[in-house]
Amino acid sequence: MDHVSLIQNDETLLDNLNFQMFVGEIMGVVSGRNRGHDQLIQLVCQNLPISFGTVWYDGRTVNSYSHSDGTSNRVYVIESMSHLVEGLSVVDNLFVLRKGFKKYFINERVLCEQAENFFLENGIRVNIRKRVTSLTTLERCLVELGKALLMGCRLIIIDNPGNFLSQYELSQFQEMLRLVRNNGTSVLYIGNHHQELFRIADRTSLFFDGRIIKVFERDEMTDEKISPYITDWFIPGRKGIPDSEDGVLHFHNVHTENLHGLRFVLHRAECLTILDMNNGIAGDILALVTGTEACRRGRITLEHELYTQERAADYLKAGIAVIPKNCEESLLFRERSYMENLTFLLDRKLQRSVIPQKIYRSIKNEYGALVGNYIEESLVANLPLEEQIALVYYRIQLLHPRVLICIQPLARGDMYVRLRILALLREIMKTGTAVLIITTNISDTLMISDRLLVVENGNCAVAYDKNEFDQVDW
Repeated sequence: MDHVSLIQNDETLLDNLNFQMFVGEIMGVVSGRNRGHDQLIQLVCQNLPISFGTVWYDGRTVNSYSHSDGTSNRVYVIESMSHLVEGLSVVDNLFVLRKGFKKYFINERVLCEQAENFFLENGIRVNIRKRVTSLTTLERCLVELGKALLMGCRLIIIDNPGNFLSQYELSQFQEMLRLVRNNGTSVLYIGNHHQELFRIADRTSLFFDGRIIKVFERDEMTDEKISPYITDWFIPGRKGIPDSEDGVLHFHNVHTENLHGLRFVLHRAECLTILDMNNGIAGDILALVTGTEACRRGRITLEHELYTQERAADYLKAGIAVIPKNCEESLLFRERSYMENLTFLLDRKLQRSVIPQKIYRSIKNEYGALVGNYIEESLVANLPLEEQIALVYYRIQLLHPRVLICIQPLARGDMYVRLRILALLREIMKTGTAVLIITTNISDTLMISDRLLVVENGNCAVAYDKNEFDQVDW
C-alpha cells in the first residue's frame, strides 16, 4: 500500500498509509486506535474505492485512486466470528462450498481422503469428519486455515486471536502459523498487545489513527524499543496493599463441571487476575456467583458468611456486580438515555423506588464533569463504543459493590479504550471494591493487578504476587 488514504463522510480513516509485506513472513500489527482497523483489513481483501494512493497485491497493481473494480484478492480472514457453515461437515465446508466446485455427483469418501491427505501434508491435525458445530475454537481456526490454503490464498489475516483462543490454544495456533509461513504463505497478525506479536512476528508495525507510524524489525522488537511510542498508553501502578487483609470473597476448594478444587481469596480494594489457560472456567464462576449453579463440592464465602445458591440469586443485593465480555451489548438499554442507564439500579442502592431530584442533579453534575456533553445523550445507541463501555463502569462505580467480577474486560476496543477501562477499574478499586478479572489473555491487565493466578484444568497451577510479575512470560 503506497500513500493510501481513505476518506468517508468527511472522516479520514486511512491517512497516507504506507505498508508492505513480503512473501513468507509474519507481519504483526499493533493498533493504537481502532480507527481505520476494519478499513485496512477490508482493503487488503477487496479492491474498493480509495481517495488517494495505490495498492499492489502479488506483484501487480490491483487498486488505485483512479480505478477500483471491487474485485477480491486471494486473502482469508480468521477472526472471532466463524466463516464456516455450522450445519455441515468440515469436508463440505472445504470442498462443496468452495468457489469453482462444479461436480454434480459428490463422492464423500474421495473428498474425505483428499481432505485428510491435504491436512496431513500441511501439518494440520483436525478430525475432518466432524460437524462444524462440534469443533473447538482452535479446531475451527485450524479448519479455516486449511480452507485458506486449499483456496490458494497467498495472504492470511489473523485478527486478534488472543481474544477468542485460550493461552494453550493460542500457542498451538501460533506454531501452525509459523509452519504456514515457512511454506511461503504470508500472515498478517493483528493483536492487542505488542508482547504477543513480538513472540511470533518477523516484523511488527505500529498502526495509529489510520497510518503506520513505526515498523519494528526483528532486532527492534523489545519493550525498550517500543516504549517511547506507547508511553502515553500506560498508567502508573497502584502503590500499597489492600486496605484490609481480611478476605472479601473466598473460593474454598470449589468443584463444578470445569472447576476442580479451585481455591483463592480476594481482598478488599485489590485486583486479582485469573488467567484461564483452558478458556473454560468463566461460565462456571459466573453461574456460581449469580445463583444459577451450586458447588458440587467445596464452598464460597462472602465476607466470611456462606454464599449459598439462595443468597446468590440476588447477587446485587449481596454486593457482587458482574461485567461480562461485550458488556455494552448486554448491560445497556440502547433506546434509553445516558442518565437513565447511569442511574439504573440506583433504586436498589438507595432502597427507594423514586430517586429524589436533588440526588439525580448531583449525579448529573458529577458525571457530566467526566463525560462532557455525552451526559445529555437521549439514545445510548448514538454513543461511540468507548463511551458506551465507560458508561457501564460508571454505573458500577455509582453502585459501589463489594466485589466486581470482570470477564475479559480488555477484549474490545483499541489501546486507548483499554487504557480508559484500566483507569476506570482503578477508580472503582479506590472506593474499596475488590476486582476479580477472569481472562484468557493477561496483556495489559497486569498493570492494575495485585496478584495473578494461572488456572489450568480448573485448578490453580501457579500464583504470582505483583513483585513477581517480571517472571511471567507468555
